[in-house]
Parts: sequence; C-alpha cells; structure tokens
Amino acid sequence: MGRWRWVDTGSADGATQMAKDRALVENAQVVGRPTFRVYGWKPRCISIGHHQRLESIDLDRCGEDGVDVVRRPTGGRAVFHAEEVTYSVVIPKDSVCFRQSVTAVYNLISRGLVCGIQKLGVPAALEKRSVDLGAHYRTPLAASCFSTATRHEVVVGGRKLVGSAQRRLRGGILQHGSILRGDAHLDLPNYLREVRPGERSRMRGILEEKTISVGEYLRRTVTYEEVVWGIREGMEETFCVAFDEEGLTEVEEELVCSFWRTFSILSNGTVLA
Repeated sequence: MGRWRWVDTGSADGATQMAKDRALVENAQVVGRPTFRVYGWKPRCISIGHHQRLESIDLDRCGEDGVDVVRRPTGGRAVFHAEEVTYSVVIPKDSVCFRQSVTAVYNLISRGLVCGIQKLGVPAALEKRSVDLGAHYRTPLAASCFSTATRHEVVVGGRKLVGSAQRRLRGGILQHGSILRGDAHLDLPNYLREVRPGERSRMRGILEEKTISVGEYLRRTVTYEEVVWGIREGMEETFCVAFDEEGLTEVEEELVCSFWRTFSILSNGTVLA
C-alpha cells in the first residue's frame, strides 16, 4: 500500500487557496508523492478559469457584496464557492500516474470522489454527458462551470454534484474541484454581467435543474467535516493508499506568498493590478 500526503488547510481567501494549489505543484517533485488537499473559502469567492474572460463577472457587485474573485491556474468556467468542500490532487511529474492520459487520471480521481460520496449515502455515479457547446457558449450561463458537462462527471440522477478541472504544470498534475454541500452556488447568476433584466431568476432555475448538492439529496445540512471524512475514505479505498496528515512545508508556505498576487483579482473589494 502506498502513502499519500493529506493536507486540510481550512478556509481562506481565493488568492491564498489558489496560491497553495500552485505551490504544491511547484514543490511536488521535492515531496516525491501525491498530495490530497481539502479546503474551504472565506469570504465567499468566484473563481474563473485560466483563460476565461474577466469581463463576464460583475466586479462592482462582487465588491459590494464582499464576494472575492480569483483566477484559477486551471481551465474551465466560473464557480461560486460557498457551501462546498474543495479538493485538490497534486501528482508529481515522475509518478506513474503522470504517464497516463489526462482523461485517465481525471476519471480515476473522479472514481475516488464517487466512492467517497457514496459513503455519505448519496448514490453518486461517473457519467459521460455532453451538450451543444456552440449553442451553449452563446448564452450568459456559459460563464458557469456547473451549467455544462462535457466529459465524465460526478452526478446524482443526471444532475452534476462535482465540478473539476485539471492542468499539467512543470512540477506535475493539478486537479481540483468543488463538491457541493449546499445550494449557495445557485447565486452565481447574481454576479454575471451582460444578463438581461429578468434573466437571472431563469438562469438560477436552469442551474438548479442541472445541479444537486449532498445536502439537497440527504434533505439536511451537511457539514464540511462529513464530506471530508467520506472523500478521504473513498480516495484511500480507490487508490489503495494510506494518508499521512501533514501541513504545508516551509518552502511551500514561502511559495504561497510569492504566488498570492498572481491569482488575486479582488481582495477586500480592491481590484489589484
């Protein structure tokens, strides 16, 4: 049985969380084994994909409501981070997993998430779904990650429960994503620009139809700790590994400080250069 590093860093602002993910990849080969991290967001935050247009987000409204905004090091579309558990998996470049295809690694991690979510009593499944991307991207809702499923996704009854993104960087693979605990992600349309009057409620309804949270399925409030327990159990079982609980190393903490400004867009309502 192999051993992975388990890191629970709790809640922090968006730039700090993305800088931590980036720092873990930068230091991955030094650590020499995969790292699985779980975390939350404080304040609430919208993250946008690496190549997504910032103009799709209403920064003024975000600033007024105290909603942070950050650009992820991975691709994909916007996610409203609030009632969720966010995970990240960092796999060093010299790992056997690195030699597998992007899809193979993505699906293997997703199977671990499915296993963990099932342990919570939620019948999650890995399902391939697709949409007419040409038509979808002509709508304002195209800015949302949870409005689209274009490959194998973690779903419950056809509704998306986990949104994930992956990127291969110099130090290794980074895959991270959101596991929905509650329904706060449905507030994303409130912060999208170029939305006609009266469209926000319709867009919220579409998101509600396409997504589901652990709390909605179980019909109760689900804690961060519950989801973290399930995901840890599922990943250990799927990958046949044991986790060692550790914090970030001194080098990684220094890297976080150096990467923070790279990812920050809004901090305390101030737009950074």
